[in-house]
Amino acid sequence: MARNDIEFLEVSVGIAATGGNPLPINTRWTAREVAHVLADAKVRLIFAHTEFVPVLEAARELAGSAAGIVEIAMSPELLAEGGWDPALAEPTGRHDLLEDWIAAHPEPVGHIEGAIAESMGVIYTSGTTGKPKGVARERMTPHQLLSIAGATAQRMGLAPGVPMLVAGPLYHTSPNAVAILGLRMGADIVIMPKWDAHRFLQLVDHHRIRQVKIVPTMVSRILSVPNDIRARYDLSSLTHVIHSAAPCPPALKRAAIDLFGDALWEFYGCSEAGTITWISAAEWLEHPGSVGRATDGSAVVIGDEQGNPLPAGEIGRVYVRGADYWPRFEYLNQGAPQSPVEGMLWVGDLGYLDEDGFLYLTGRDAEVVIRGGVNIYPAEIENVIAALDGVEDVAVFGVPDTGDLGEIVAAHILPRPGVNLTADSVRKALSGALAHDKVPAAIEIVQSLPRDDSGKVYKQQLRSQYEK
Repeated sequence: MARNDIEFLEVSVGIAATGGNPLPINTRWTAREVAHVLADAKVRLIFAHTEFVPVLEAARELAGSAAGIVEIAMSPELLAEGGWDPALAEPTGRHDLLEDWIAAHPEPVGHIEGAIAESMGVIYTSGTTGKPKGVARERMTPHQLLSIAGATAQRMGLAPGVPMLVAGPLYHTSPNAVAILGLRMGADIVIMPKWDAHRFLQLVDHHRIRQVKIVPTMVSRILSVPNDIRARYDLSSLTHVIHSAAPCPPALKRAAIDLFGDALWEFYGCSEAGTITWISAAEWLEHPGSVGRATDGSAVVIGDEQGNPLPAGEIGRVYVRGADYWPRFEYLNQGAPQSPVEGMLWVGDLGYLDEDGFLYLTGRDAEVVIRGGVNIYPAEIENVIAALDGVEDVAVFGVPDTGDLGEIVAAHILPRPGVNLTADSVRKALSGALAHDKVPAAIEIVQSLPRDDSGKVYKQQLRSQYEK
């Protein structure tokens, strides 16, 4: 449980060298949420920045865990870069410090056959719509390991000496996997301890960054940097700007293509099955709104609740199968997932395929708004609102209706800096752009949205504000 820093990668690779499973813990989680993972995964040892030691101590008690804690001292440089309390540079004194712990064990571990394959056995889902689940993968063969590494490196633009920027949180699956692979391949890694759009521009320009993994929220924040400031920085070194993890509204995607050009790539995937689809900037312009086509032997089928296939253009469950080389899995302590489509998995996403096999996501099943018996998909409304001038971010969700319609549509909207948006001006702009029943009945102009650092929004937190 640590901030983005060199020690995060050092510890992750060190654990993997022993055949242990490094489990990144979300730095935003409460003690109760952390306790779930400690107990569920039977965690044996915890490495943590000083900032998170109190949370972990409380989590251990809640979980009845005997896991040891190795404390990672937070450098003044890290604290200054992230804007965190300088007092955190002082360790708690209650646990071994990482450097002392390493010095006390000077003997080399030595080569352990199959250690890397063993270390890739467990990863946790993000848990934005419920408790995170441990994905326990079968032990990979050398062929599977090389196939995954090779395909990922090629598509992600990783190679020895390539300057890459770690902009997302290392506790999240995708930035973590890309950074670890980049480290093993000898890429030249620059780490952002905390996301900041202006700092991103500075680092890309200064280090001539070629590869970076981001999320749509980050793109929107970059576009909120005034044009005259953004123009000071040269982004032409970028060859691979990869985004995923959260929906990207078409208006934002077009702006991102204008900014990054052919360097922009998008993929859709999940912890359970890896990367499923890919789409280039040029393909997206031909299929606006899509997240791409299945690649490398992966597959996508749109079906109903019973798994019956649906025709092109019809919204249904998105059943997926990982690439040919992707390992099988079970949920830790829960067994294999059940699916009406043999060999395929549904992780809660809804969407449709076009005639060319390109996938379009319409949202999560748990987020569908049911108004008067009619399904309303928040992503459609979010896309329209995101295209309005002055909108930096938006979340649309259903809240209980005081009448007999079941739910009404609510929208929380974050304006760009210096822009004066009102609920009335937004509602007026949406008139004619959306069907009447899709125009949000409740509109709030907010100063922030509860997104995690990987771009996923915690809509349950927003819904809870309306529950009585």
